[in-house]
Amino acid sequence: MSELGFSFVRDPVIRDLARLSSALDTIANADRKSDISAAFFGGKFNAFMDLSETDKEYILHADIPGVKKDDIDISIKENVLTIAGERSTNKEIKDDQRHLVERAYGKFARSLRLPNNANADKVAASFDNGVLQLVFPKKPLDDGVKKISIN
Repeated sequence: MSELGFSFVRDPVIRDLARLSSALDTIANADRKSDISAAFFGGKFNAFMDLSETDKEYILHADIPGVKKDDIDISIKENVLTIAGERSTNKEIKDDQRHLVERAYGKFARSLRLPNNANADKVAASFDNGVLQLVFPKKPLDDGVKKISIN
């Protein structure tokens, strides 16, 4: 089981043991009831992010499948980017006999400290096929040194 919760094991017994181990870890570290139920009933939904850099900009991609763009809240405070929202279930499940539950749902929030030279005032956002893209142009780095000229 990787750090991100993915298992690439093909043997179903080993995979099930890895899932059980993950669920037990979640219960042991749970600080809310929803964390415990998430371990057994579909998991908690989260947006997985990649941040890359070019010479001129930073590009963030966040996978948010099954969430409408109007249900995503993006904010920046004190150079910390926060992406939040909620992925809802398609229908209410009452007394169904579940054979397999892998899809996650629920509220999510991810925060990431932006690089100091990311220009948050000129960020461009787009959302296509469940992928959020944020492009932050780079601004010149301030080295903190102020030059003083002599008259």
